[in-house]
Amino acid sequence: MARAGNEVDQVRIGVIGASPPGFGDRAHLPAIRSADGLALEAVCTTRESTARAAAEKWGARKWYSNVEDLCADPDIDLVTVAVRPRLHYPLTMAALRAGKPVYCEWPLALNTGEALEMAALAQRAGLPTAVGLQGRFAPAVAWARRLVAEGAVGKPLSFVVSQMLSKFEVDSDRSWLVRHEEASGALFVAFAHVVDSVRMILGDVESICARQLTLSPAGVYSEGGTFEWRTADTVMAMAELSGGVVGTAYVSNTTSPPQGYSLRIIGEDGQMLLEAPSYYQFSPVRVSAGPLQVSVGRKDSDRLEEVEIPAEHFSQLPVTEGHSAYNVARALTTFAGAIREGRRFRPDFRDGVVLHRLLDAVMTSGEEGSWVSCT
Repeated sequence: MARAGNEVDQVRIGVIGASPPGFGDRAHLPAIRSADGLALEAVCTTRESTARAAAEKWGARKWYSNVEDLCADPDIDLVTVAVRPRLHYPLTMAALRAGKPVYCEWPLALNTGEALEMAALAQRAGLPTAVGLQGRFAPAVAWARRLVAEGAVGKPLSFVVSQMLSKFEVDSDRSWLVRHEEASGALFVAFAHVVDSVRMILGDVESICARQLTLSPAGVYSEGGTFEWRTADTVMAMAELSGGVVGTAYVSNTTSPPQGYSLRIIGEDGQMLLEAPSYYQFSPVRVSAGPLQVSVGRKDSDRLEEVEIPAEHFSQLPVTEGHSAYNVARALTTFAGAIREGRRFRPDFRDGVVLHRLLDAVMTSGEEGSWVSCT
């Protein structure tokens, strides 16, 4: 790690996937430039011209058009991977073989088999890893987890979580977004992130009964021309969590007008409601809470009131909450701290494997029409 005078060590980062309009350009690069303790050492794209342009745009010291060259750079302490899911496995494995800790975006891999290999190699090599489930670092989500653990709603009993958004635009150059085999669609992306917020606050999913559906297959590319969605746009599930909590999850990519994200937690002594206008991992999240019923017959006791999230749960960054980079910056900062201190970061690749297995259980449940164990 680089040291400048008496300053604390900076974690020097190489970003794989730096061209617009990708997530590296929208989130990883501004996150690194915004956060203390992180330094942008290098960027990598598939062409030298785009790599050089990204380096100039974001102030990276180096640029590469070859992943092996980036991974061999001794000045890079950490590699982030922000490309399409099909490339996560080969690029991450190359970085791990070169001895680099890796922060890889979600979905971690195309399937559980690839994810298991990635986690196993990292464990054998003793390398820290992180998976991009940045919604865990949303201030409201982290605070809600603490409140629930401290008994704010009493014993948690059940939950209802939903995310209802409109179809997103797709251009023909990114047609992989419409195919299930590319780990895209409501199951791999929206449902995984939404259920991960439940796991973060209430505990792991032990069993699930679910269906994934494509209810609106007709699509139109942003530049014109039609196509057919070949990945799920809707996921519905019932779930049982560790500790006996039960609940339902509903995700839709076909809701117009969109209704955003909502997680209602029902406990013996009260309720908590988290709401966001869009993806909770990028949008500001509101929290409301209140008693279920303080006395029989008092209807106003059911009303939830918005509560202010304490200032210490936020980060002072050049990018603000609601920017794609905000929670990524918080996650990367925490990951860098874990690397410095030699402790495990969560969520890491092992956590990513657990989430991939949960998605496998959803698919199996839909095929068999039954409850499926996730453990």
